[in-house]
Amino acid sequence: MEQRAMKDEFFPADSVSHDDPAVERAMETIDGLKSSEQRELLRSSYRAVLAFERTKDVDHLTDFAKNLLATVRLRGIPAYAEALRKARGPRKSGEALNVEEVLNRLME
Repeated sequence: MEQRAMKDEFFPADSVSHDDPAVERAMETIDGLKSSEQRELLRSSYRAVLAFERTKDVDHLTDFAKNLLATVRLRGIPAYAEALRKARGPRKSGEALNVEEVLNRLME
């Protein structure tokens, strides 16, 4: 019972339910990530919230929300996820980066 309260405690009554089908699909995708990737999602979430707290600029939250939705949706496409896994092997000097690596570096 307490676990349920924690899931809903910070959300208004009209928020999306924690067991909404889209949320469930996203959680399946996130569960399939490596722990380091899950950690990066949490780190990015916290950074966006902290930036908002410090600046009061909601763009930190809206930009992060858009990026998170796009990332989770893309990662939920099996062919995309497989292509990422294959592209993650060690690169030779001068070899091109994959798109996700470029985006991650731009976000840093």
